[in-house]
Amino acid sequence: MIKIEKEKLGLQDYFYIGYLYLIILGIVSDAIFYGIFGVSYLNYTTILDALISPISLLTNNWKISIFLILMFWLMQMYFSKWMFKLYAYLRVKKWYRKMYNIEKWDKKYAELEKKKNNPQGMMFLFFLLFISMRTGMGIGTKQKLTKEEIVPNYSLIFKDNTKLDVKKVGQNSAYFFYFIPGEKVMTVTPIADNLKQIKILENKKK
Repeated sequence: MIKIEKEKLGLQDYFYIGYLYLIILGIVSDAIFYGIFGVSYLNYTTILDALISPISLLTNNWKISIFLILMFWLMQMYFSKWMFKLYAYLRVKKWYRKMYNIEKWDKKYAELEKKKNNPQGMMFLFFLLFISMRTGMGIGTKQKLTKEEIVPNYSLIFKDNTKLDVKKVGQNSAYFFYFIPGEKVMTVTPIADNLKQIKILENKKK
């Protein structure tokens, strides 16, 4: 593994790392989310879609943003402070010292303490948290659509003027992902080639 020293990284380097990070985060999280519905999302996405996806999800869903920030803060606090305090408390207990090799664990915790709060670790922690949340959203949505009647929340008007009320699951720059009431398979429709209008249905239970 190639190690990059922090002092050698400039603003452009951090921008490039952030750019790649968002793209990977967007591709992996969306691939998992739509994969739960049996859709190969990589066939319907672009680099720009992947880049915008995490940002769009967080900015358009304030409840998800608050939950994610709170969970990230709690996990970051645990791995940077609480975990070491818990170990310091336990290591002096007789029963704990009998169960574990204290010298061995002292070395491991000393190494972990040197690495705490490093940017790479925090980025990896946020990555796992975001992927877990996106997976949970996909499983929850699928279970809800399987158990309950599909209630349309969008109306699609095609270029031949036909109209179709659907349950929207997602959308990117080129495709609209939805369920048709009465069907159990997700439908993917190209926006530019097929749709004239996309309307939100008001006073409908989503």
